[in-house]
Amino acid sequence: MSFGPADPAFAEDPRVAMLAACPLFSALPQDVVRDLAGVARRRRYEAGQALFRSGDPSDSAFVLCSGHVQARVSSSEGRELVLHVSVPGEAPGYLDLIDRAPRSVDAVAQDDVEVLALPAGAVRRALIEHPRALMELSTGLAGIIRELDGLTRDLVFLDLPGRLAKLLLARPGAGPRVELGVTQAELAVQLGVARQSLNRALGQLQEQGLIRVENSGAAVELLDRMALRRLAVGRRRSLSQM
Repeated sequence: MSFGPADPAFAEDPRVAMLAACPLFSALPQDVVRDLAGVARRRRYEAGQALFRSGDPSDSAFVLCSGHVQARVSSSEGRELVLHVSVPGEAPGYLDLIDRAPRSVDAVAQDDVEVLALPAGAVRRALIEHPRALMELSTGLAGIIRELDGLTRDLVFLDLPGRLAKLLLARPGAGPRVELGVTQAELAVQLGVARQSLNRALGQLQEQGLIRVENSGAAVELLDRMALRRLAVGRRRSLSQM
């Protein structure tokens, strides 16, 4: 992938501000951030499009300006699991900048997204030349490890209703109603299960009086948060095994 001049329609100040706000670049000197912004190009991806696929070369760095990007892994049977969902300000796939190995996951737009794309070599040089920035990178890596540790614990120690309860409780919202923001198929991918299994788990929680599914599954009302919290920490409440 070649990088030409930055897109003139994307003014420099927003690019500089976006890079400076990203933890990966926040410890770099202003002049270095400005130089990187000069080679950044704006890219847009529609929901479902891949920024990159597992096995692709790690020749680009991305900073997410808007939308959400899922980091997915797939099995040989076609099952998928979402490891992380990047939000604006994050740098999807920056782990691959370190060892220059091919991409280890798929990065797929969850909704319409806009990113800044930079040549990976320029980013690596900037980080190597500024040890404080490398420390910020190490802090980010520690966060990834902790997140994966939590995911592993959930997969081993929580059944599907427990993982679903934890996911629902983590969704933002001031009231009891939770807008999922994704289709049930996408939600199933986040949980690493088939859609049919997700539907059964939703039905079980609804039968137990813990939730109410609304708008054909687009939203869920949380009726008993305390019981959902018990499920989310592995304390079962007479739900049959999945």
